[in-house]
Amino acid sequence: MRSPLLHPLASLLLACALACGSAPESPRLDTVQPPQAFYGTPEHLRLRGAFAPDLSVDLGSDAPPSLENRFEVRIGSERAYAVRFLTRDMLEATAPATLPPGRHDLTVIDAQGRASTLPGGFEVVDRGVHRLVFVTSMRSAHTGEWSEPIRVELRDGEDRPAPTSLPRVVRLTSDSDTGRFARVGGNEPVPSLELTLAPGESGVDLVYRDSTPGYHTLEGSSLGLPPIAQTVAVGRLGPPHQVRFTQLPLSPLRAGEPAALALEVLDASGGPAALPLTGIRVELRTDAPSGGLARTASGPYHPALVLTLQRTEGRLPLLYRDTRGAAQVRLSAHAINQDTLTTLIPDNQRLSVQPGPTHRFEVLRDDSGPPRVGEPESFTLQALDAWDNPTSYAGPVLVGTLPPDPDFSPGGVTLEAGRASLSAEFTQVGTRALVIWNPHQPDVRGTSAPLVVGPGRPVLLRVTGGGGPQRAGEPFALTLEALDRFGHRAQTPLRVTLSALGVAQGALSPTRSGTFTGTTTLSVTFTTAVHETHLRFEEENPEGPPGLSATTGDFTVRPGPTSRFLVEDTADSPTAGVAFPVRVRAVDAWGNPSEDVHELSLGAEGLSDADLSPTRFASFQGEATVSLTLTRAHVPTRLTVEANGRRGQQTKSFTVRPGAFASYELKGPGCITETDNWSLSLTARDAWGNRVSSYTGKARLSVQPKGTPSPGETASFVEGGTHLQLSLNEIHAPQAHVTITARDSAHGGKQGTLQLSLQRSCR
Repeated sequence: MRSPLLHPLASLLLACALACGSAPESPRLDTVQPPQAFYGTPEHLRLRGAFAPDLSVDLGSDAPPSLENRFEVRIGSERAYAVRFLTRDMLEATAPATLPPGRHDLTVIDAQGRASTLPGGFEVVDRGVHRLVFVTSMRSAHTGEWSEPIRVELRDGEDRPAPTSLPRVVRLTSDSDTGRFARVGGNEPVPSLELTLAPGESGVDLVYRDSTPGYHTLEGSSLGLPPIAQTVAVGRLGPPHQVRFTQLPLSPLRAGEPAALALEVLDASGGPAALPLTGIRVELRTDAPSGGLARTASGPYHPALVLTLQRTEGRLPLLYRDTRGAAQVRLSAHAINQDTLTTLIPDNQRLSVQPGPTHRFEVLRDDSGPPRVGEPESFTLQALDAWDNPTSYAGPVLVGTLPPDPDFSPGGVTLEAGRASLSAEFTQVGTRALVIWNPHQPDVRGTSAPLVVGPGRPVLLRVTGGGGPQRAGEPFALTLEALDRFGHRAQTPLRVTLSALGVAQGALSPTRSGTFTGTTTLSVTFTTAVHETHLRFEEENPEGPPGLSATTGDFTVRPGPTSRFLVEDTADSPTAGVAFPVRVRAVDAWGNPSEDVHELSLGAEGLSDADLSPTRFASFQGEATVSLTLTRAHVPTRLTVEANGRRGQQTKSFTVRPGAFASYELKGPGCITETDNWSLSLTARDAWGNRVSSYTGKARLSVQPKGTPSPGETASFVEGGTHLQLSLNEIHAPQAHVTITARDSAHGGKQGTLQLSLQRSCR
């Protein structure tokens, strides 16, 4: 049997063993989850690491030894509470709600005072206070009595209660001079209440009373937060009797700007009514087509609203907005008690709406035709608000264009009663819009519809091209432009005539252009060579004198290539052996003297080269007078010229006259006898053997070596010749040759001879 002392003894031995054993390890803190919490909210934490607990042994008890949780957790300077040992690697604790925002060191301390710290291991995040709200709905109270509690609270961005991290003052006021506030369970009634929320607090409860019946507005405010409002109904709170618009604006409304007003449900005394559980059905209307009612600023706005007001909605805040100016706008309210189905006394109110501030300018073009540069364009300017209501803006505006037109005018104009007329002048072609803006508010502006600005009327003809010398017969290009006064090509159709100084009408083509718009390219041809000329262009105007004109610079028209040669006819018959002039010209296809240099070959029809001198003419250019000599007379001929395959000749033939008488040509029989009478012919010749038809002299005859001719002298020559029967006397030398000599009777030096064979018989 086991001794009763065995168990205590075993416990003692175990305690001694544990006490004499190695000391427990120091705590180690590694992580904390979650690592952050929102300010003002207690947060349950789990700490992970290594945590050795203390061993507890009760020597006076039969209970076995136990592990004690003797850990302390500090977050910053504050102690966490509800610390609990879960396992050797996990503790649990709760962070206090009073921790200030920011990062805090997290420290775990065991029973021996050993600690482990996680620097900045825990963060308290301040969600921030975004707004102040009345948490409770509309309250009501009898006259002079306290209302039910009204709670005011701070909220964060997600509409959750937000404890303040710093002391924050909340101020409460009433629109009633007789209204009084008090904190629930506290202070004397005051006209306005200032409450200070301590760090960690998010709201406060208060009550309100008033000795004046009516719907009273409570307003709450705090530094840096939007103000708030809440309605309290004070009065007898009788049954609903009428509805009435209140808080109507005293001044005219501005178009587009919501105006705050309210609809109140009143009892027969004119004070707030007690609404039934089933509510009051209200129908609100406006007769303005552009007007609308809404319950909140975010809308939507409707010309008619049908609502059911519940017990806490005796006063209905409303917003009215109208986007059109009007002298009078009617608002009506009709209501039915849905409990008794009785109709409440309705209400009608009238408002006026004025235009809002000038938001933009309307720019309208008065003219309908296509705009042109340099021509005034009429515009009407009207100042408008954001809803297109005309405003009465008076003052200067600046005027410009998009894209910019550097020389556009005018640069500004003054509006009176919101309106002005403007005469504008564009200087650049293209798509442009007129822009108006307020010099003091550049974002208040207006733009016209895009205008396709075309060129203005033509005021200038400009011709380009065609410089340098031209050649007859070869076309060259000229560009003709019709420009407005700003240098843009005009779009007005034009026709022009062409003329050239010193050039006949037929030597220039074309002499008229076709109809063109803006610009045209002409192919111009001269057929006459001119040392200096210029082209003149004149606008055709069928109803009056010529319009626009332009002139090219001076230039030269050179002849074309040689096409043919012209040889001037010889009017008077030249004399053989006597040089006579002949004019030769090389011309192009249009008869202009050529500038080509040629080596001419000269000739005469029917004559050999031996009959003509010279037969070549070198370095011939254009035209020249050639001195020619022909030696053959009596033959009709024409002079010819040839070079480089081109030929020319005289149109009429001529005959060369013989030269001066130089000698005789004698003709007789080949054989004569001493006693024969034989025929002898004599012809007067010039130096080149041409018969001199004009010679009429006589010739004396003589015979050599001896003999006496009979007759001894010829008769006068006729047409340069003569015939005679001749016999020789006293010749006694048969079978011999004799020479007959004929000498001019006037000029013995001019003679001719004939040798004859003298025979006894010529048979």
